Amino acid sequence: MSAEPLRLLLADDEPLALRRLRLALQAIPDVEVVGAANDGVQAIDAMRELRPDVVLLDIKMPLADGFAVADAIEESGGPTVIFVTAFDSYALRAFETSAVDYLLKPVEFERLASALMRARERRAAQNAGRRAEELASVLDALRREARDREGPRFEKEFWIRERGRFLRVPVVDVERIEAERDYVRLFWEGRTLLYRETMSHLEERLDPEVMLRVHRSAFVNWKRLKAVQRDANGRLLAVLDSGDEVPVSRAYAQRVLQEMKTRTA
Repeated sequence: MSAEPLRLLLADDEPLALRRLRLALQAIPDVEVVGAANDGVQAIDAMRELRPDVVLLDIKMPLADGFAVADAIEESGGPTVIFVTAFDSYALRAFETSAVDYLLKPVEFERLASALMRARERRAAQNAGRRAEELASVLDALRREARDREGPRFEKEFWIRERGRFLRVPVVDVERIEAERDYVRLFWEGRTLLYRETMSHLEERLDPEVMLRVHRSAFVNWKRLKAVQRDANGRLLAVLDSGDEVPVSRAYAQRVLQEMKTRTA
């Protein structure tokens, strides 16, 4: 007796990538493609309407990236996520969203089949301990692979969910970033926006030639940095074009001063 079909939703803004996935899935038994989406908002809507078991999800998509879709899935207790993307630099963050696997394009058939088997097992088992063990194993493998891959690819933009829409915020236009509990606050074009991310992960994703970390809780944009100086109490401050002052902590002071010296030499 065959297993109950695994119902799949595909989400990718590249038509060729969707066609390749469909072709590969034809050779895998007991799976059914119930829908496809070309951007993040479509993916969220399709997920709510079709209620698939698994979403094969690209990261770089218009309107809402894969992480925004994954957040929506977690909030609604939705389907299992398998990321399918050309970018290997997001692997660790991907598994923090409880994704069951992370496949790099072009997708290998064996890896796709293995990921779907893992998704099927998770659906059947619903065992938190087993799930944590699976993720740890995959993360270890990804860390080993990452050491052999090329250097980091940095974020060029943020996609911020606000009042039912998504705002595109170029990193180069953000004046500064400050930590706020489990979020960060982006200072952009005279307003502030909350973004779900940690400072440590941002440091991995942001180009140090664009954003300078001056404190465990703050980044500043190099282009908006006017000066680094001490106040009357001897505290080191990063002074921005806007006139705002951001404290430079002792832990980052030497690095900041050295970077300033290098850039002004």
